[in-house]
Amino acid sequence: MKIGILYLATGRYICFWEEFFKTAQKYLFPNAEKTFFVFTDNDSIYEENNPCVKKYYYPKLKWPDAGLMKFDAFLKAEKDYSDIDYLFYFNGNMIFVDKIGEEILPKEENGNLALAVWASYWHNRNNLDYPYNRDENCWAYIPEGEGKYYFMSGLFGGKTPEFLQMCRELNNVIKIDMEKGIDSHDESYVNKYFLNRNPLLITPNYAMPDKWKIDGFRDNVKAVILKKNHYKYGGHAYLRGETDKKITPVKWWLNKVFGLHLK
Repeated sequence: MKIGILYLATGRYICFWEEFFKTAQKYLFPNAEKTFFVFTDNDSIYEENNPCVKKYYYPKLKWPDAGLMKFDAFLKAEKDYSDIDYLFYFNGNMIFVDKIGEEILPKEENGNLALAVWASYWHNRNNLDYPYNRDENCWAYIPEGEGKYYFMSGLFGGKTPEFLQMCRELNNVIKIDMEKGIDSHDESYVNKYFLNRNPLLITPNYAMPDKWKIDGFRDNVKAVILKKNHYKYGGHAYLRGETDKKITPVKWWLNKVFGLHLK
């Protein structure tokens, strides 16, 4: 079985790639043949000469376009997926801490697609609290009262044909909305796409925010979402290119303890 791992990291976000790759090689789909498709504007990346790593140029975009255009990025390598059985996308700032295998591979009853539910909304099933898009002019609009889950746009995958069809459809409607000047973000489109579908649900332990402990998954965390605001990575503003100065450990601590927004 061949599985393609899609990785999008432009600009300074490439700082997460090395740890992602190392932990994925150790824990992610250990019984499958993995190929990493990396979309980046960086001139060189860790292990770029490894036969299992394929690098593609994709430009650095400002937020939220950087997230919205991920489907466009994935389609740039479409011709190279011909021998890949499954494609999976994971947030760039994730690391793997325990074995992840075929249990997250969807079946026909799931439309051959799978995606993760946000940890913060796993136990809260009140869809009125979900941050769905409420703009009736946007394709991603979901009326109040509809929707069973709030999905994250940082972990999804499936059989290659169905995955690519999803990417084509979402890329198309996103570009139409962007041309109309309609603001949204990629997670809203993902939630709308799966509103009336039956994907395989990937539970929060496969995408757990760092240091979080929620009931039912305390001792079974498979993957961790690292905190982008940590001084180790320079902080949010630095990663997004809003400043060339990394956040200091002191400012990071003040933000954490007192809820400040120092950069």
